[in-house]
Amino acid sequence: MKTYLLEIGCEELPPKAILTYKDFLKEYVENNFKEFFEYETPENVKIFATPRRLAVLIKNLREKQPPKEQVLIGPPYKVAVDQEGKFTKAALSFAQKNNIPLENLQKIQNEKGQYIGAVIVQEGKDIKTHILDVIPALFKSFPQLKSMVWNDSGYRFPRPIRWVVSLLDDEVIPFSVAGVNADRYTYLHRFMTNPVGRGQKKEIEKASSYEEITKLGFLIANYEDRKNAIKTQYEGFAKSLDAQIIEDDDLIDEITCLTEFPIGVIGEFSPQYLTMPQEVIITVCKHHQRYLNFKKDGKLIPKFLAFSNTAVKDREVVKSGYEKVLKARLEDALFFYKEDLKIRLEDHIEKLKGIQFHEKLGSIYDKVLRNLNLAKIIAQKLGYKDVNKLERATLLSKTDLLTNMVKEFDELQGVMGMYYALKQGEDPEVAKAIYEHYLPKTADDELPQTTLGTILALADKLDTVLSFFSIGEIPKASADPFAVRRNAIGIVRIIVEKEIDLDLSEIVDDKQVLEFLLSRLESYLQNKGFKTDIINAVLSLKDYNFYRNYLKVRALQNLTKREDYENIIQVFKRVGNIIPDGFSGKVDVYLFQTPQEKELYENVISVKDEYLRLINDKQYEESLVKLIELKPYIDGFFDNVMIMVEDEKLKQNRLGILSEINELFRYFADFTKIVGG
Repeated sequence: MKTYLLEIGCEELPPKAILTYKDFLKEYVENNFKEFFEYETPENVKIFATPRRLAVLIKNLREKQPPKEQVLIGPPYKVAVDQEGKFTKAALSFAQKNNIPLENLQKIQNEKGQYIGAVIVQEGKDIKTHILDVIPALFKSFPQLKSMVWNDSGYRFPRPIRWVVSLLDDEVIPFSVAGVNADRYTYLHRFMTNPVGRGQKKEIEKASSYEEITKLGFLIANYEDRKNAIKTQYEGFAKSLDAQIIEDDDLIDEITCLTEFPIGVIGEFSPQYLTMPQEVIITVCKHHQRYLNFKKDGKLIPKFLAFSNTAVKDREVVKSGYEKVLKARLEDALFFYKEDLKIRLEDHIEKLKGIQFHEKLGSIYDKVLRNLNLAKIIAQKLGYKDVNKLERATLLSKTDLLTNMVKEFDELQGVMGMYYALKQGEDPEVAKAIYEHYLPKTADDELPQTTLGTILALADKLDTVLSFFSIGEIPKASADPFAVRRNAIGIVRIIVEKEIDLDLSEIVDDKQVLEFLLSRLESYLQNKGFKTDIINAVLSLKDYNFYRNYLKVRALQNLTKREDYENIIQVFKRVGNIIPDGFSGKVDVYLFQTPQEKELYENVISVKDEYLRLINDKQYEESLVKLIELKPYIDGFFDNVMIMVEDEKLKQNRLGILSEINELFRYFADFTKIVGG
């Protein structure tokens, strides 16, 4: 079995490129080499990704692709063979065109009938040829990220490519990309091997020795191994400090992407900076220095953990450098904090008129007023009575945008508003709402916890969606410059996950916006693992109460666990499918001619009130049980009653019974949309 190594050596890649390309590389290789693997194992493909290299080691490769049998279908048998059993011109032409000996022609039966054809065996491609087919093509297939051109080749990549390794066992498989010829030479750690700045040029004699060579060259080339090395170090440091690391997955990924040989260095800062909100210190450390912080007993301690890409003899020098840079940043932050506290948030309200939200949508102040109008409507729907707090929180919600701290660290918007409001004596509920009205900031971010914060968050996000739709700035699949989609997802998450019984059509009268929000709910439910047909069955009724929709989808999904699910759905679908479009008719009990009609209708009347009560009370599991009680009577009706009779009155009456049942169904879902059954 063969082993193939591809390494792409670059100038330092940005973290986004590393994260994107390592996943793409794995998918590309697994898809393009699957017919060459001798057997399936996770070890077949190993990905390596550092700032200076993207590499893949492909193991357990056959020398040749297995041969394939292919059935070639020619003309119909009647056309290809005459009455004497001889091949006609049509058969001869088919054989000649495909280089098939006449003796290999045979009768082939398929779903369309009898044909003349042949079974031919295609020899498998050898691995060298395959590599030269798919690896150069890889360089044209990388996802388009922000890229550059650095030489006359015109090839675009996030950073210049400096070397390429292409080895099948010990043999170079040659090709050229971006003016670089593939060879067997890699470069080791830039600063821990000589010459410093470029790193030692190292010959790789055979592909299988790549991992050993990189380790000896001070490279933890495998991304996950490097990430685990970082985790092991910070856990060790946390234990030595009797503290807990403040874990941040995004920051850990960034550190992993910035290092090839991460070395942790503990530093400290003056406790005087702890007079500021801890979020300020964490933000300064994360966004400007890529440092991790520690907590003890729930409080930030004046220590940080930095990661160097180089092991040095005197760590004190490195530590001192890290501390010096951080001190300057924290001094700036402390100055901003003290200066901001000299001005009350309410004094910034009028100044919001001078900050443009969007040229067609006015100022931030205009947005605040729109938010307030929506917030009052939502508050009324949710039964929130304290209008004074609502107005105060909304008017102050954007004022921290004018503070020095938020101008410098925009990640802290809302956070600083909350802390400044508390310092200035605002009601704690108002202060909390200033922070919470931005939540959730991402698809998996925390949600607002207070009722006031929830109302402001919904109002702010709804206004953003409504406003940008009103000026035609509708998000596209490839572009959403104003984060309209993110705001819509936030609306969905708040309503569903905070169990808010709210019909958005009572607040929003723009049909296009409602449909857009409904599509975000659909995506949300799909991501939660609910079946697409069940989602369609519920959402096709165009009910804009998202929490109720969620409960219905969940109840229907739970129904699929029943052994008789398929039979239930089959009957429910049959009811909906048999009713003509636009049908309207009433039931006349005096037209019943069979006991099954009478039994079915009596049971429909019997369950109706309780079923509707359960629906109204959001007891959807129980309401489904009520519907299922009708199944034996519906079965009896279909088995014993002819619906489409010549007597028009009888036909209309019988359809009327089914129409009343379907009307009950449609309080829940359109069961005809469910696949199967």
